Amino acid sequence: MFDRPRNTALACLLFAAVAGYFVIGHYLYKVPIGLDASAFLLGEPLQKLTLLVFPRLQHAASGGILLGLSLLAIGAVGFFAMRRSVRARAAKVDAGRREFLTGAGSGAGIALGSLVIAGGAGAARGFLGVGLGHDGWRGVAANIGSDQGIVKTNPEWKQDWKGARVKGHRRLGRTGWNVSDIVLGTGGIRGEDGEQVARLAIERGVNYFDTSPDYAASGSEQAMGRAIRGVRDKLFIATKFCTPMGHLPPGTPVAKYMAAVEASLGRLGTDYVDLCHVHSCDEVERLLDENVHEAFDRLKQQGKVRFLGFSTHTPNLVQVANAGISSGRFDVMMLAYHHGMWAPLPELIGRARSEHDMGVVAMKTLKGAKHHGLVGFREEADSYSQAALKWVLSNPNVSCAVISFVKLQHVDEYLFASGQQPTADDVAILEKYDSLIRGTHCAPHCGVCLDSCPEQLPIHDVLRHRMYFEDYGWEKEGMRLYSMLEKNASVCASCSAPCLGSCPLEIRIQERMIGAHELLTPS
Repeated sequence: MFDRPRNTALACLLFAAVAGYFVIGHYLYKVPIGLDASAFLLGEPLQKLTLLVFPRLQHAASGGILLGLSLLAIGAVGFFAMRRSVRARAAKVDAGRREFLTGAGSGAGIALGSLVIAGGAGAARGFLGVGLGHDGWRGVAANIGSDQGIVKTNPEWKQDWKGARVKGHRRLGRTGWNVSDIVLGTGGIRGEDGEQVARLAIERGVNYFDTSPDYAASGSEQAMGRAIRGVRDKLFIATKFCTPMGHLPPGTPVAKYMAAVEASLGRLGTDYVDLCHVHSCDEVERLLDENVHEAFDRLKQQGKVRFLGFSTHTPNLVQVANAGISSGRFDVMMLAYHHGMWAPLPELIGRARSEHDMGVVAMKTLKGAKHHGLVGFREEADSYSQAALKWVLSNPNVSCAVISFVKLQHVDEYLFASGQQPTADDVAILEKYDSLIRGTHCAPHCGVCLDSCPEQLPIHDVLRHRMYFEDYGWEKEGMRLYSMLEKNASVCASCSAPCLGSCPLEIRIQERMIGAHELLTPS
């Protein structure tokens, strides 16, 4: 059968599709979760080798490396199988023909085809959720999104905000803690500047902060450890079952789970943390891993951790959250929650509170924060962050809202919303914001549309540079970055636009790309 090149080609492409779905799709789905290197085959030795080359690397690279190697292996199988088949066929026709390059062209063609098919099959599983029972990462991009890369600081530090303090407190479910309604998110806290921001927030009444070993490769925990000296007993501290390189996978030994938390205690300079999360959890297996629960029970018995929680904002969110609530094991649940939110989440939040009196922490509360310089939104932009936070806190089932403080201004800007209910003006601002970004806001880290472009344009980059120009007022920076792209959107005007309909957020890609080229190209 395989002495016929056509049969060999079909077999190679079929192999690529199957391997792409199960192997490439697996890595495309798992890598964005941010798992520790130990979650992947040979992950720890690969991570050590990577650190020899890139000693300042702050995240686990093993999954990405294995993804790349798997693609190369699939391509190599196609190349060598096809070359062998063509050479065998050529030898039958001319027994004396043994040129080295015989079949190389056909092999390269099948290798390329194999890579395309494997990538497509992998994307179908990892990004679109085909065969997984949910919408994959596309669902996250469309319904939850990411707060990375968004603008969170108002262009003007308003005088009215200065001196703002926490004015509202709420019970964090069955923990019994009366926590500030605004929580200090520490993902951007590091170094002396971060310490200063954290200390000011604590002085102004914030008594709950959320950190993790993998924030700035433990830099956040170290900075917070210095910031809380002398006031630790007044604070509710949450961290994660993590290493500085990522989240620990299911099956991690109990001793390693415990060692990770004890390392956090050392960096924070405290004998105990109040809460430890199974963080960014996308699978019930990791959520209910017997080892993590045994580790928590031991740590609690030793007085090192008081409460157990989980957070999830990944494709399998609904199943994970329902399992976590049903288990009765968790004291706190942390979910993405903001205005215009994905429909199932308010119901999950209500269930967590009513069935088990769980504390509910809202995160990613500013949605897209794409309001700075947004056409038609300039007058309202100064109050957007407060309106968004007040909307989140208007749900009585939400215990508190966590948001990343990075600058001193954030202490005033965010605490100004504490203790307040949204007014009719606030709701109008949020509705206007939603109407203005509908069909234009490109969610970070989505990329669903990229494979649809026959020119292989970096659509997300073009739209981001347009956002800099139009929405942030960074005209020169947007034009500079656009000019550096290897390919630009000049070809979009004459394209048949197979990208139409590919965006889960219903962006009219061709129209936006043509407009971007006109804006970003010097006249």
